[in-house]
Amino acid sequence: MQATLLVVDDDRDIREIIRQVAEIKDYEVIEAEDATVGLEKMRTMAPDLSILDVGLPGGIDGVELCQQIHEIAPQHPVLIISGQATPEKAVEALKHGAFDYLGKPLNLEKLMLLVDRALSSAATAREIERVSDERKAVYGFDRLVGNCKQMHHVIDTAQKVAAVQFATVLLTGESGTGKELVAHAIHLASPNADKPFVEVNCAAMPETLLEAELFGYEKGAFTDAKQRKRGLFEVASGGTFFLDEIGEMPLNLQVKLLKVIEERTFRRVGGTQPLQMKFRLIAATNANLMEQIETGKFRRDLYYRLAVFAIHLPPLRERGHDTVDIAMHFVEKFNREFGKNIKGISPDAERLLTSYNWPGNIRELRNAVERAVLIGVGPYIQANDLAVLPMQESPAPSKMSMPESDIDAMLDNRDNFSIDVPQTGVNLEEVEKQLIRIAMRHCKNNASAAARFLRMTRETLRYRLKKYGIREEMEA
Repeated sequence: MQATLLVVDDDRDIREIIRQVAEIKDYEVIEAEDATVGLEKMRTMAPDLSILDVGLPGGIDGVELCQQIHEIAPQHPVLIISGQATPEKAVEALKHGAFDYLGKPLNLEKLMLLVDRALSSAATAREIERVSDERKAVYGFDRLVGNCKQMHHVIDTAQKVAAVQFATVLLTGESGTGKELVAHAIHLASPNADKPFVEVNCAAMPETLLEAELFGYEKGAFTDAKQRKRGLFEVASGGTFFLDEIGEMPLNLQVKLLKVIEERTFRRVGGTQPLQMKFRLIAATNANLMEQIETGKFRRDLYYRLAVFAIHLPPLRERGHDTVDIAMHFVEKFNREFGKNIKGISPDAERLLTSYNWPGNIRELRNAVERAVLIGVGPYIQANDLAVLPMQESPAPSKMSMPESDIDAMLDNRDNFSIDVPQTGVNLEEVEKQLIRIAMRHCKNNASAAARFLRMTRETLRYRLKKYGIREEMEA
């Protein structure tokens, strides 16, 4: 049998004729003469669709029965039939959740078409829900492992922006910090989770191909344009458009993207008709866009339009014990995939996880844990299973990564100085931070003078002062 139909009508002949035509199409029919019996059979026999007459005996009409059925099964498709087919009744039925409304005498061919359509619609809704549940299991907010303060802020901000339909988001952070995962989580928590999620990496395509992919093109727009092609902006309609590596987008396309965001319309390549843009734009980058603005590689106006909601993902080395929690998450994942039974991580391995610098961030951690699960022979992952630098070769960054004497020497001779770099290496950000602090001290907290001294623009210096939390005392 294809499906089971519940027919609730006090007219025996109507029930019989619906049964006959339904069985021709291989549907099974359950009959009920009033709402009480119909509701009982709904509970016990779980039909796939209900056909309800409006005028039922017993004080409960078909519209009220429709409401009660949806309290049991909210997605259950219901068709309402009535000998008093008025527009008002039809509107009332649809308002209370009916799929459609049909008047008597019944057009049986139309009734069966509505049955087919309602069942198809219900199947599609179930499939969308199933796929959405599967995606949430992979990409939902509960997959963002982390208890550090920075990640609590990331998740809280992302959940808030997810609720704002079509709000633009800029995700920043080093490669491998999970920007794509956050983008998916925002989409799946949004009111448009059942709509498309379209992803494009700006660094993966040359400019001409990227433009054609984003905007689409009309037939004859260029030599190989044999027919019209929908752009990915159109494909993403109603959903989310994720532009990864936005810092790699050519300036020419940055201008066009800004126009799309501001006007909410775009044209296909070679087209003249404006098309409406209706999707959430999420952009991501591992580049420092402020530096790119200073060097002329990124448009300032586009940056401000993208950064309506800016979310920075911290690198793994700043997340403390989160590294162990994420590693354990991967252990459980690879246990399932490889049929292994690793119970946990040894104390030595935990110390290595939290002391190693993880330049590749979560992506590198995932690879290390995958290897450890595959080669591990005991119940716990050991430090030597992780195949990363041992703890003594990967020291935690010191508070002063560059000797003060080297910096003082540089102040005396900016054009000819050298720095003795220890064999264990230095943390570049710490060096930069110390240089800025000493430059500010040397220039008596005059930001303009310090910027000239460091041979950078004042705005770039102000950005770094804010980034590193260094107090800036501006000129009077």
